Amino acid sequence: MNTKLDMEIQQALRQLLARDSQLPCPVVKSISLAFWDNVKQWVHHISQTPVPFTIALAGASGSGKSMVRDAVVGSLRQIAEVSAFTQDNYYRNFAADFPHWPLDEFYHRIDFDDPAHIRFDVLMADLKRLKTLRFGETLHIPKLVYGTPQAKPTSIHNGYAMPVTPFIVTEGIHAFYSAELRSLYDFRIFVDVDESVRRERWLARNMRDNRGTTDNMWNTTVDCLHRHILPTRAQAHLVINNMAPLDQVQAFIQQVIQVLEKASKAAAA
Repeated sequence: MNTKLDMEIQQALRQLLARDSQLPCPVVKSISLAFWDNVKQWVHHISQTPVPFTIALAGASGSGKSMVRDAVVGSLRQIAEVSAFTQDNYYRNFAADFPHWPLDEFYHRIDFDDPAHIRFDVLMADLKRLKTLRFGETLHIPKLVYGTPQAKPTSIHNGYAMPVTPFIVTEGIHAFYSAELRSLYDFRIFVDVDESVRRERWLARNMRDNRGTTDNMWNTTVDCLHRHILPTRAQAHLVINNMAPLDQVQAFIQQVIQVLEKASKAAAA
């Protein structure tokens, strides 16, 4: 990227950040020193590289990752094809691995937020595989079926056929779990939210999706937040404050992507 274009991008993004910082509830909490280098990579990628650009979102259960993911996907679809998936699909097969626990005991004892339950080896293999496929090809990934209070979650092998597209967006509580996993993403976003709001969202979502709402399940999310998730926040290129109004979050993300799309066209010219 030429120096003039680099300066124009930085100026445009700094203006967006400055306007956001003046709002009563800014969208951006912080950006990393690596943010600008990754922006350059983004512009170069979408203008010249026929390899999927991967964006990952991390944050606590109920923080609104899916909501922010949908805002990112919606904005990106204005410029290119996008595929999205959740890290939840890489959970172990609980029904097969805990056959002897009665349902009541299972939901009152199981720690769904324990990273030991995530098949990181399969997830990383799929992320690496993505980079070797052409746009329009298909990657088959697992599918987690949460079940109902009358069933334990089940993992279906090759449950989803995900098309390979210029942008791949994923989210999960342990999306930034290890350095090796983080290295497989081109851009990383952390979604932050107040704990009282998170609890309300967590309860509403778990009731809607029949995931279960026991005290044990909530307590494990709190423990996980402090032990595993918050320590990875510093690894994000961008930290979003999900207490901001949704339309404000959507508008900010769309404006950032518009700046990068304009720059990518200039770089390709």
